[in-house]
Amino acid sequence: MNMRINKLIFKNIASYKGEHELNFDTLLLRQSGIFLISGNTGSGKSTILDCITLALYARVYRLGKKIVDIISKGETSAYVKLTFTISGKIYESFIELNVKNIETPKSMLLSCFFDNRIIEGRTDVLDHIKSLCRLDFNQFCQTVILPQGNFQEFLTSTPKEKTAIIDNIFNLKKYDNLEFYLKSDFERTKFNIDKLLNSESYEKSILDYDESEYKSLKDYLDLVNIDQLEIDLENVRRAISFCNQAIASNERYLGLEIEISSLRDQLSFHVEYLNSLERDYSVQNKLKENLDLDRKIYLCSDFWNLKNLVAMQGELFNDIRLLDLELSKVKSNLKEIKDLDNNNFNFSYVKELYNKNCNLFNLRPVENDYQSLLLRKNSLEDEKKELLRSQSKKNDEIKSISSEKSNFDFDKYVYYEALKLFQTFNDELISKYKDRVEFLLKATEKEDFNKNKEKNIIIKIDLYKELLKYLDDKNFSIESDKEKLKYIEVEYKNYQHKDKLSVCSLKELYTLNSKLHLIQNQIDELKYQLSCKQEEISKQEANVLEFENNDAEILRLIGKNLFDKYISYFDREKILAFESKLEKLEQFKVRKKDLKIEISLKNKNFDQNLLKIRDLLLKLNLNLSFNDYSSLEREFNVVLAKQKSVENEWDKLVLNLKNLEDFKIKTETQIKFIKESIFTLKARLNEEKNSFINIISNLKSGFFSSFSFESETALEQINKNSLYFLQELSLSISAKLEFLSRDIEKYKIKLLNFQALQKKINQQKINLDLLRGELNLAKERKDKLDVLRKVVIRSSGLKYYVQTFLINDILRLANEKYLRWIFPDFELKTNKESKEFDFLIEDKKDVNKIRTVKTLSGGEKFLVSLALSLALSDKIRDSELKIEAFFLDEGFGNLDEDTLAQVMPKLSKFQMMTGRQIGIISHVSYLKEMIKAQIVINKISKISYIAMENL
Repeated sequence: MNMRINKLIFKNIASYKGEHELNFDTLLLRQSGIFLISGNTGSGKSTILDCITLALYARVYRLGKKIVDIISKGETSAYVKLTFTISGKIYESFIELNVKNIETPKSMLLSCFFDNRIIEGRTDVLDHIKSLCRLDFNQFCQTVILPQGNFQEFLTSTPKEKTAIIDNIFNLKKYDNLEFYLKSDFERTKFNIDKLLNSESYEKSILDYDESEYKSLKDYLDLVNIDQLEIDLENVRRAISFCNQAIASNERYLGLEIEISSLRDQLSFHVEYLNSLERDYSVQNKLKENLDLDRKIYLCSDFWNLKNLVAMQGELFNDIRLLDLELSKVKSNLKEIKDLDNNNFNFSYVKELYNKNCNLFNLRPVENDYQSLLLRKNSLEDEKKELLRSQSKKNDEIKSISSEKSNFDFDKYVYYEALKLFQTFNDELISKYKDRVEFLLKATEKEDFNKNKEKNIIIKIDLYKELLKYLDDKNFSIESDKEKLKYIEVEYKNYQHKDKLSVCSLKELYTLNSKLHLIQNQIDELKYQLSCKQEEISKQEANVLEFENNDAEILRLIGKNLFDKYISYFDREKILAFESKLEKLEQFKVRKKDLKIEISLKNKNFDQNLLKIRDLLLKLNLNLSFNDYSSLEREFNVVLAKQKSVENEWDKLVLNLKNLEDFKIKTETQIKFIKESIFTLKARLNEEKNSFINIISNLKSGFFSSFSFESETALEQINKNSLYFLQELSLSISAKLEFLSRDIEKYKIKLLNFQALQKKINQQKINLDLLRGELNLAKERKDKLDVLRKVVIRSSGLKYYVQTFLINDILRLANEKYLRWIFPDFELKTNKESKEFDFLIEDKKDVNKIRTVKTLSGGEKFLVSLALSLALSDKIRDSELKIEAFFLDEGFGNLDEDTLAQVMPKLSKFQMMTGRQIGIISHVSYLKEMIKAQIVINKISKISYIAMENL
């Protein structure tokens, strides 16, 4: 199972602002066994490794809990996206950081490209990655990434530090508390045994109590004869049934007697009611016969003819009145225009004058508009004068500012600013040369300093000191000139202020000129409008004179009355009505003649109809007044009202007679029904009496066999009036039923309790057996824990044994797998004479001399440390997991060129032997010349950039 890192994409991480991409699958890196990540100190080389651990474990080796510190300054968010392959399956881990989440990133995704599955959530993603890599964060750093400061730590550390490293990597701290855990488990098991013994005793006492209760219930159930109790209960229920039947039969018998008595009372009442109905019918019939005589007059044909003639007379009267009204209107219209009825009157001329005056009347007066325009013109001229005064003041102000600005010496100010820039440049050079001098001085103080290079370095130091002296003198001269020209800053500020004032004044002057131009245009426009309005006023005066002349002509032609009525310049409908009336003049004359003829005919018909009415009144012997139609109509309405009263009275009597007839039939039917009901009830009464006797007989026959009573003769005297006795007897038997039911219910409850207790006892016996089995197991565990505890306490400790085994195995791997290839004369060992883990080196070239690892040279120490670290990483990782590359973060900076020349061939041999790709992170120049495949990190203006190079 192989693991390979394919591609890294990150944004806003440390000094890398924006998005950056690093593809480890490029042909250049895949074909090179060793590649270099180079760059100056602080350029961001180790940040690439931080991004890898951040994407896989949401942690950074060099940071604590505040992972948010890795976000670029000035940015609020960042992200890392890492593509890696395990066993041929491609995964992509994505993590997003935000300044709001100070410690733990919340957003994390893992994309599985082989099955298009996405895992979300920080916890789920980290668990899945750990299950894939089979390494936690510390193990991954020890196996894949050897961070700054950790490379030679395991080799050169003290024995105590070595055990701490082993404990941390292999999680051996669990053995520290093994004795405590064994003792706690022993005490817990002992407590559990005591608890089980108490439970056993408690369960045994409950079982004994339940068994005694079981015996008492069994004795009670054996004593009770439940079969006899159920027979007695059935007899009591049967007796209650007979008793209830007797009570119901007795109640029905008494009810029938009451019902028959009630029906007899109803029969006598209905007979009396029938007699009263016959008397009322006779009286109402006589009244009807009298009304029949009065109705004959109103039902004859003469009366109906009279009624029609009176109605016709009313219609004629109304027609005559309407015709008279229309005639008066026609006469009124003819009278109104009689003066115009001649051939000389020309209405078209009048209408023409009227239309002219209407048009003149609708013309709008312009005097008010003229005055309004005049006021507006005067106001604008006043505003123009005010703006001209402001314009003059602003021109004077601009002239004053321009004269003051011309006095400022601009060349001196430019020279002063150049001095400040030159001084800043000098300060940077001084700082740079001081750092170089300090670096060279420190290099000469080192023990392993090369004496051959000492002369060159001393020459450089002297040269840098001379440059520093020259720059200090130059700085003093610049400072002197700056002090002399310091006043120019104040003058420049005043100059800038005057410049701003000048610009503002010019803007204000431009605004004033624009306003003046606009106002002048408005004044010219108003003058033109005023001249136009003056012409309109002259025309309007001529129109007024023409209007008055036309109005006087119309008044002369039609007269004052018609003028006031029909001439209105607000309402044209009046003149149209006047025109319509003139057109109908001939029609009015013809209609007047026709109306007179119609009125004459109507009067003639009215008189003829009146004669017919007189004849019919004499025939019917009715006396009515004929003074006028109103009195005739009023008196005839009285006759009609009397007719209606007679008809209503007759209808009422007919209805009463019909109702009385219906009541008589209904009452006779009810009397017949009551008689039949009495006969039926008597038959039912006899049947109920026989049924009651049979029920009492059954009650007597089955009663004495089951019960004993103080007075047995009471049953012999039961009759139809024994209802109270039967009710008392039913209550007595019901009490016996309740007593028997309680006994049977008590028996059933005891039986259920007996059965439940039997099941409970069986379960308690099973529980007791299980409890005893658990107690035996606990005792066995206690004995085993006691033995194990004694063994652990007496021995030197399991943890030391595990530590010894792991360290020896790591040294074996380092010797067999790595050192025998790169340093076959060296073999790592531990000090057998001490229990502490002191690492020793056996030098086979020096007659197998054993010496401490501190005596190794720089290159030897580097390669031995590398072999030991790789053996440790092999021990950590899963044996099936093969990681195709690992990274060495620094460790080369302390090696001189000779040592590097010794180390690099060994490192190449080691790479070819293991087949694992090695990524070296270093700023050493010698490595840049030796390693061709490089990832170069350049930092420009505090921002880092990545570039691939093949030298």
